[in-house]
Amino acid sequence: MDKLKNMREEVRRVDREIIRLVGERLDLVRNIGSIKKNAGLPLLNYQVEKAVIENARAVADDLNLSPDFVKSVMTLLIDESRTQQERLHYSAYSGDKETILIVGGAGEMGRWLASFFEIQGHEVLIYDIVETDREFQSVATLEEGLQRATCVVISVSLNVVPETIARIAALKFKGLIFDIASIKGHLLDSIHKARQKGALITSIHPMFGPSARTLSDKVICFCDCGSEEALHRARAFFKDTAVRSVNLALDTHDRAISYVLGLSHISNVIYMNVLSASGFQYRDLREIASTTFLSQMITASSVINENPELYYLIQKYNPFKQEIFDQIKQAMTSVIESVLNDKQESFVQNMSASREWLNRGESSGKE
Repeated sequence: MDKLKNMREEVRRVDREIIRLVGERLDLVRNIGSIKKNAGLPLLNYQVEKAVIENARAVADDLNLSPDFVKSVMTLLIDESRTQQERLHYSAYSGDKETILIVGGAGEMGRWLASFFEIQGHEVLIYDIVETDREFQSVATLEEGLQRATCVVISVSLNVVPETIARIAALKFKGLIFDIASIKGHLLDSIHKARQKGALITSIHPMFGPSARTLSDKVICFCDCGSEEALHRARAFFKDTAVRSVNLALDTHDRAISYVLGLSHISNVIYMNVLSASGFQYRDLREIASTTFLSQMITASSVINENPELYYLIQKYNPFKQEIFDQIKQAMTSVIESVLNDKQESFVQNMSASREWLNRGESSGKE
């Protein structure tokens, strides 16, 4: 027992040394972040990260450790390094400070935006029909908020965005207006009418949810609504952060999103519906689960635990939903019939064609 006690104490000593070395590593990467920022270098450097992981795997081989285990540890360290560097050096704002009214600021994404803008040094106001807590300043009416604000961000439910734009334009607000809606097609008319009334308006789409801790490796789509000034001002809020900006034409936004969001959402909803109607309990399937099943469940559970009303509205307002639904039916029919009719060649061709599409995309991304 004394030997066991001594060995456990030795493990605790090693644990303390590991944690101390992790702290030392983070000190180093924070300093590296400062140097990169001052040199005008981007936060993310995938070649450096790849080299770090490959070096760690080589060391793992020398020490007879599992390369996959060591890779997972190094990936966690890299993620934390990104977070530290972004918060200290890549979350800046170099423009004039603004007073930003967030319409729908009591919602989850509204609160994320409020925190983001506040960290940047802006004054943040919240207007919402839902009662807000004391974390941010709230205004009783939209009119009061517009009188004080220099910028309005619309973070309300998809079905309410058009009328919100119309209300703001009718009150002749002269500051910047932009929405963060996931679907844009049903906004076109209200945006056009707002511009006719002289509104300075544009539209963006953050491709992440309120759980995002940092903007490293995140994307925001910026959609031109006909005002270069509005687009430039909206982009300026994120210019000095680690986010990746993508220009996406307003009238083509929804077709791309119907695959990136619409298809991925509905395929996982269908997958979970099939499982829930299978007669098995999740715990029963988990006991015999394959790695593929477990990986799929991570994605599917993240979807199924999101706001169902929001996910329904993304499907409802997607102008390309029928095209997507037809393609889903066609793909399912083709794969299922190849199995039921003993057409192995057809099944193999389906998988091979998909693999070729995937490999072409991965190869072009590395060039």
